[in-house]
Amino acid sequence: MKKIAIFFKHNRTKNYYIIVTLLLLCLYSWTTMTGFDVLAQRVNRFSSNTWQILEFFVFVLGNFAIIIVQYVKWRRDESLLRLIRELRQISADNADMTIDWHATYAPKTQALIDVSNTIATNTRRIREEERASERSKDEMITNISHDLRTPLTAIIGYLGLVEMGENLSDDNRKKYIHTAYDKSNQMKVLVEDLFEFSKTQAQDASLNLTSLSLSDLFGQLLASYELEAQEKNIKLTQLTNPEMIVIEADSDKLARVLMNLITNAFKYGDGATFIKLTAQVRDENVEIRVINDGAKIPGDALDDIFDRFYRVESSRNSKTGGTGLGLAIVKGIVTQHHGVVSAESDDDLTTFVISLPLKQKGVSYEKIQNQVNSRGRDCPNNWFDYWTIDK
Repeated sequence: MKKIAIFFKHNRTKNYYIIVTLLLLCLYSWTTMTGFDVLAQRVNRFSSNTWQILEFFVFVLGNFAIIIVQYVKWRRDESLLRLIRELRQISADNADMTIDWHATYAPKTQALIDVSNTIATNTRRIREEERASERSKDEMITNISHDLRTPLTAIIGYLGLVEMGENLSDDNRKKYIHTAYDKSNQMKVLVEDLFEFSKTQAQDASLNLTSLSLSDLFGQLLASYELEAQEKNIKLTQLTNPEMIVIEADSDKLARVLMNLITNAFKYGDGATFIKLTAQVRDENVEIRVINDGAKIPGDALDDIFDRFYRVESSRNSKTGGTGLGLAIVKGIVTQHHGVVSAESDDDLTTFVISLPLKQKGVSYEKIQNQVNSRGRDCPNNWFDYWTIDK
């Protein structure tokens, strides 16, 4: 009795449809036979054999149709109940499992399975991104602690020598104070880069959009690096196609992007003979390139160089004073402008490619261009105003 009870408990749906199907078959059979007997008595156009043949076909087809319909309904209900059980299990386990079976006779149930699998896949992706973000945050805290502790330890050490060294010579005192000052500047650069990076990651960060001429921006930026270029025998050039390209962007942030890339070329482009800035209009975007012929970036590093605190060579930090945030800031600012940035490098050239929309928030390019043409090309006293155009 116990086994029978368990069987009926686990097969309630099947048993229900078996009983209902048998009742429908009996009802249909009785109705068919009764109906044909009445018709055979009232309608005398056909022989008894013809009525029997018709009754047989109607009887068989009707019963077959009832069985098929009930079978399909049973499979649909079974699929739906199975889906409900699995979803309850997934919900109880707080899992992101996918359902790997197919509801052949139940398209609506299959649609629910597809939706459930999509939700599970997205949930898994979000969880992986959250875990990656947590690991990245932990790594960032570790790197910040290390990068701040190193110069801070040196500052405390040298200032301690100055404070306790009553018999220090003036030369040693100046030397220690100068070293502590240099280390303080390193900390200042790191803190400023951290602040700038945090602004690029803020969800509510806003852009101070202005219209600016890229050719003028290139010229002013390259002029500010002229002395450093002369010391390193590097030629600075620029090219824009067309000559006048006007873009709507945050002028300060875009200047920071190009300054970071130019500085990066000076620091890490060992053996470079030139640094070139180019811009070319492509449909509704402008493609900006910062090119140098210095040392090649390894291929396995090209996908990682825009990550925060990533350095191609850890030894470069002490030599160049880099914080590992420069290219992460570049990526953050470009993303804020709805653009993309990438890097290409081979034995001949290293190129950073930035693609930005010509306009932001629905401001027409023609309006910006007319604004530039009406203002003219006279150079004002403030060089910043020379390449920015107020709205």
